[in-house]
Amino acid sequence: MLSGVATIAVARAAASGELTLGELAFVLQGIVLVSTFGSFFYESDWQTEHGLRAYGALERFEALAAADRRSETGEVDATGTPRTEIRFEQVTFGYGDGSSPVLRSLDLTIPAGRSLAVVGVNGAGKTTLVKLLARLYEPQSGQITVDGTDVGAFEAASWRGRLGAIFQDFVHYELSVRDNVGFGAPRLLGDDERLRASLARAGALELVERLPHGLETILSREYEDGAELSGGQWQRLAIARALTAVEDGATVLVLDEPTANLDVRAEAEFFDHFLELTQGLTTILISHRFSTVRRADRIVVLDQGEIVEEGTHDELLVLDGRYARLFRLQAARFAAGGEVA
Repeated sequence: MLSGVATIAVARAAASGELTLGELAFVLQGIVLVSTFGSFFYESDWQTEHGLRAYGALERFEALAAADRRSETGEVDATGTPRTEIRFEQVTFGYGDGSSPVLRSLDLTIPAGRSLAVVGVNGAGKTTLVKLLARLYEPQSGQITVDGTDVGAFEAASWRGRLGAIFQDFVHYELSVRDNVGFGAPRLLGDDERLRASLARAGALELVERLPHGLETILSREYEDGAELSGGQWQRLAIARALTAVEDGATVLVLDEPTANLDVRAEAEFFDHFLELTQGLTTILISHRFSTVRRADRIVVLDQGEIVEEGTHDELLVLDGRYARLFRLQAARFAAGGEVA
């Protein structure tokens, strides 16, 4: 497991400008994968649909970090974007391993300030879409534009500063509350007022104030005076981490199946609470559960790299297509007490 000292050192380097936030993510992911001998402990944005081997993690880090540095050549400042929309235009992308493209001539418009849910079965290309948006990869054809400007024209760190995310199996860092929340925006690690503001909005401030050392409490029983949190409490910290990114200027928030291990009711409550807290921000919810995202302003169904349906929850039920069938199937399984897919 990643040591607290190593994690903090890397985070501080990012905060001081020695590392970009993109490089910070790559470093942490590489260290964790190697140190845990193949256990995917870090957030799943590191994992592509076809998987990565732990022992190749640092080699992958070097390649991606080099690509990240090459992408720093953009000159447009992304501050304040998106004002109108993010648009995927005929975007095609594959991982270059001889397999079929993950996304095929994808057209998608994400209005600024609204919530969009992207649903589909595992392997449909949902996480790949997010990686392209974050410029961890570049489209092989087509383009992604923000307010009409190709995202490649933005200086990479400036654009990524507009993004905040909670990924699948979000990390339970065996570090302090401060670090668990502050990693949403490493520059704010020392700003108690803004960290507390994020915790308050996420409904976690009272919890933190009851801990033995408040923000400095280590979240692990393996440490003296450490504390262990429940699953619901960890979720609130994850929300606070995303809200800290908003405190530092993020305007696009992505939830990439952060609650995949919860039952359908708990996941729906998580999404509902998040949408209430982030109203007015551009929010993208990724899920393979069709029955948990009904409150999103708009829902698109992704299948084999293509959008096959889109609309509001009610519109898609009336359409009586793939969304409606899978929604009813999953709802019926839940009502019967079975495991929801």
